[in-house]
Amino acid sequence: MKRNVIFRLFAVVLIALVAAAPVDAKRVKYVFYMIGDGMGINHVRGTEIFNRATGYGPAELNFSQFPYRTFITTHSASSLVTDSAAAGTALATGTKTNNNYLGVDAEKRPLSSIAMWAKASGYGAGVATCVGVNHATPGAFYANTESRSNYELIAEQLIASPLDFAAGGGFINQKSKTGHDSAYLENLATKAGITVLHGKGEFTDMASRKGRVICLGDNSLSETDLPYAVDHQPGQTKLVDFTNAAIDYLYGNYPKGFFLMVEGGSIDHAGHNDDPVTDFQETNDFAEAIDAVLAFYRRHAAETVIIVTADHETGGLMLGAGSYEMKPSLLAKQKYSENGLTARFRARFYKPAETVQGHTDGAPMAQALQSRQNTSWEAVKDFLKEELGMWDTVPVSESAEAAFKATYDKTFVRGENDDVVSLYATNTRIVSDAIDFVSKAAGYSWAHGSHTGSPVPLFAIGAGALDLMSCRDNTDIPKALAKLAGYKR
Repeated sequence: MKRNVIFRLFAVVLIALVAAAPVDAKRVKYVFYMIGDGMGINHVRGTEIFNRATGYGPAELNFSQFPYRTFITTHSASSLVTDSAAAGTALATGTKTNNNYLGVDAEKRPLSSIAMWAKASGYGAGVATCVGVNHATPGAFYANTESRSNYELIAEQLIASPLDFAAGGGFINQKSKTGHDSAYLENLATKAGITVLHGKGEFTDMASRKGRVICLGDNSLSETDLPYAVDHQPGQTKLVDFTNAAIDYLYGNYPKGFFLMVEGGSIDHAGHNDDPVTDFQETNDFAEAIDAVLAFYRRHAAETVIIVTADHETGGLMLGAGSYEMKPSLLAKQKYSENGLTARFRARFYKPAETVQGHTDGAPMAQALQSRQNTSWEAVKDFLKEELGMWDTVPVSESAEAAFKATYDKTFVRGENDDVVSLYATNTRIVSDAIDFVSKAAGYSWAHGSHTGSPVPLFAIGAGALDLMSCRDNTDIPKALAKLAGYKR
């Protein structure tokens, strides 16, 4: 008899506790989905090592200290090595698709994303990125197309979508194919009743703004990406400015709650260039945007979940270059990206571009740049010493110098083209080789300038974050987040 009474009392207490326990689906109002494009675990760890040696960022990145951490797989439906379109689609919709497909499944059927699930459930929804607002990752949350390269169609689908907020450096246009430039796409948005803002100086009173908003960079008509963080000049718009604008706008307009995806898109671009300093500074820039999210989280911890992950790893970054030591302080001298250093190198040692015969619009091409024949090897050495520390803080052997001298001869003596073409840039060979040389001296090396099939990290904090540790593949994440927030799929 006594055992039955005890059992009944235990059952009553248990039922009361279950009834009193908060349900994740009802208490998660604010979902932050942070995606570091191309950011593998070595990018994260490599950034922290770089920061500790140089002081250019925090010794520990904010998100690497989140209480919940795991890894996810990233393969697409068509390949073990995904591209950003297929990976973005998986992260946005929970469905695998083929490389190059965006927002459609492997049979080309349109898919709905977690941003659209949030809208259908009465929440606000937004996306922000430091690259083109109609690039693959943001596009996966609002667009449906067989090709990620259909930039104008993706822009038109953004404008036609119910998405409340979008931000990016600018619109990627297809003027050579359609005749339409970025101004045309911005005008389309304005005609659709969307407020288009340019630069952080215009991101004011965001909480009181009504109607849909698109925030763009300072030079959106000529540049689709924000400047690399390492090249950033005081006063220029950064990813954190987009993030703060999005939070203010969505919190001010959607009391029920909101979904926000923020992409550190240029981590990937730096990885394609095999440029570690630029990659690490982009990761620091991404962490700065996460700082803004964490500031919001601290005010709404019981109702907020933050997840940080990547769509894939880029470059095959290795912590180690053949010896059992690293010397990350050797990277401290580099103050510009590979793109920025190439521009400085060409400005000093190249003649102005000349019009190429047959080039239809008469504009100069990069290939028309001509190296100055009177440039001395000593002048080039001085440049590399000044900008990268070679022959100064970074030792250069006689054989290594001979290799650089051979490249100099090809470029400045024989006048041959020395361009190095990666996915997002065309740089000068001697600058590219010099960055690679210094990187290896510091202990960082790269497998190649493209994506890999490596699993990527997932970090989580906030309401229901523990539930996200069951995610094993990128398709699991949007489903788990939707369950936590109670979105209707």
